[in-house]
Amino acid sequence: MGLSIGIPNTIVEDFVHETYLRLNKYVGNPEKIMYNETEVNRFYVYMTLKNLWTDYCKERSRYQRRDITDYYEFETPDWAIYEEVDFEKQKAEEYIIAKIDTEIESWEHWYDKKLFRLYYNTDISMRKLASETKISVTSIFNSCKNYKEILKSKFGEDFEDYLNGDFDKI
Repeated sequence: MGLSIGIPNTIVEDFVHETYLRLNKYVGNPEKIMYNETEVNRFYVYMTLKNLWTDYCKERSRYQRRDITDYYEFETPDWAIYEEVDFEKQKAEEYIIAKIDTEIESWEHWYDKKLFRLYYNTDISMRKLASETKISVTSIFNSCKNYKEILKSKFGEDFEDYLNGDFDKI
């Protein structure tokens, strides 16, 4: 999963371990990341790993000082440590995300669209979101659970194909 996001080989294990630590810290009940007794919610794990990588990239670019030497290649350029980009995989990911965005836009209530985007696209916890919006935690939890079920029922097979590398099935 880490390599599919674009994490370099040299640090992918660190991010996988960090993902386990984050899941252990924030998911007190392991049943929350399980579809059933034997099947792990791979999408949840994938999104946790992707959010860690995104946060890392944002922090790195925010604090990285730029000067004229950054634009000349005196040493090995940063992009050289990345593996070759799999355009077929990238295209499949963009296609699934576009389908999900289209589905979200088709939802009737603005509340559902806004709440979904607030919770899933930010690092705000349900409790903090509840205190800032004055919506009960129970309501937010139930809504997010329903959103997940809707998206899983419509795009779960596509996502599994993506994870398995069967891009032509998507």
